[in-house]
Amino acid sequence: MRKSKIFLFLTLILLFGFSQEALAYTQEIFKATPYYIHPVTGVIEDPGNNPGIGQGMTENVVHPQALVETTDDGRIFLSVRYNLANYIKNETFAVQKRGDASFYSVPAQVTASTETTKDYRIEIPSKDVIVRGSFFVGPMGRDVIFYYDIANPTPGNTDFKTLSGGSTSSSSRAPIQNQNQASQAQILNQTSAAISENTAGPTNLPSAGQIIPAAQPGKKVEQKVVNSKFSAGDLGYKHGLLTKDDPQIKKLYYSNQKDKKKGVKKKAPLGPITKAFIYAGIGLLTLLAFSGILVTVGLYIYYKSLERKTYSRMEGLYEKD
Repeated sequence: MRKSKIFLFLTLILLFGFSQEALAYTQEIFKATPYYIHPVTGVIEDPGNNPGIGQGMTENVVHPQALVETTDDGRIFLSVRYNLANYIKNETFAVQKRGDASFYSVPAQVTASTETTKDYRIEIPSKDVIVRGSFFVGPMGRDVIFYYDIANPTPGNTDFKTLSGGSTSSSSRAPIQNQNQASQAQILNQTSAAISENTAGPTNLPSAGQIIPAAQPGKKVEQKVVNSKFSAGDLGYKHGLLTKDDPQIKKLYYSNQKDKKKGVKKKAPLGPITKAFIYAGIGLLTLLAFSGILVTVGLYIYYKSLERKTYSRMEGLYEKD
């Protein structure tokens, strides 16, 4: 009996130790991949509806590395970096597990910033997450909407600000889904407080520590699709900005250059009105030429007639003499 108690006690200790190790605070660097088109559904929400330009824009904005921190109570925080931060404002963030139908709006905290970059920390429901981002672009004068996900984790960190502790109090836990359990205000306050509690040390960057509230705290984000709902795999090619090295551009550009060198000029076909004017001109010229010939022949005949009459008169005068 005593041995059984000892065995049970040791088993509980081992299980407790494994659970503590499994939920230990971790840091991982993920590859962040941006998309103008939703990577699963293939929909576009951006009003511009231009994948060629939009994909290049998202790749220029979203930094290719992101930090994922897992706390010892199982919560997951994602830190991402936006480039061209001096041109954007009014950022919003929404998250969904890959395969889910809806996005849920979440608050974010600015953890670091420079003249051209800004880091944000948000809470995510899973590492298999899709983030829906939006912001206002000053030079464009409108909001843009795009997506990104994370993959290929590597233990450690680069230069992202991290959570000061490794834990968050369970009382401040803010569920990302099943939002009917709390009011919108409670969700915003709880999640914002949870992020603030785990901010790294003070920084001299002016916007660091700024809380960006959720656009629609705890609610599903209304998605306004501007294209048909098709799978991204059905596109048949990867969207991106066309450059001078792309085969499509080379084909168009160099074929035009060859045409110029050969002196090939493609003439457009003549229209009916143009043809009518041409034929009328030709007919008028023909008529004028024919009239000229008739006048010339008539003058010649008239001249010969006068000449004969003159000779006849002269002969008559000589005969009288």
